[in-house]
Amino acid sequence: MTMTRALRATLAAALMSGAGIAALLPAGAASAAGTPTEGARSLTYQILMGEDPIGTEQVRIEPLGDRTRVTVVATTRVKVLFINFRYDHKREEVWKGGALESMTATTDDDGTPHSMSLTRDGGGYRMTVDGKAREVAADALPLTLWTPEVLKHRTLLSVIDGAPYKAAARKVGAETVEAGGKAVPAAHHRIDGDVERELWYAADGTLLKTRFKRSGYDITYVLK
Repeated sequence: MTMTRALRATLAAALMSGAGIAALLPAGAASAAGTPTEGARSLTYQILMGEDPIGTEQVRIEPLGDRTRVTVVATTRVKVLFINFRYDHKREEVWKGGALESMTATTDDDGTPHSMSLTRDGGGYRMTVDGKAREVAADALPLTLWTPEVLKHRTLLSVIDGAPYKAAARKVGAETVEAGGKAVPAAHHRIDGDVERELWYAADGTLLKTRFKRSGYDITYVLK
């Protein structure tokens, strides 16, 4: 039972991403994921537990006039000893001028469903999680790692259940990482606090890699 709870906690944390918006991603950013279709860009990340593939996360960025829609789909299937774990997460974000306007998300966390929505409301956000609503300050941001905007916020929110995290980001330095089948120069950042993440972004803002540890397991997302 201890191993089951630890594994579930680990993998649930892994998929809370979870890795700028169109304004932060110039046309060159699409080269990491292939040629864009009608202005849209798609990024696919392989999710690893240790060195073992356990799933994928797909991020699609679509310009819609003065707004940008981002859809995220994450799927994980794991079998360790006698433990089977599944995780399915779908999320849609709408951004304008570098700010998040709204977000909706549904999650099946190994059979436990969650729904979440976040919308601009006056000077902050109105958040509803599993039918319960509350107000959220304007300086909060969901833990949506695909955008380096996440590095600017001291309050981050789980994209599964809206749980708040107090966090601070710092730049570690310049490095080169393997992403998209090649070596890419990257800026290495770290988020510390209630939630911890290692993040590597390309010069154009594309998330190349993220890594963290939970319950003794190394979880890594790498751009394919």
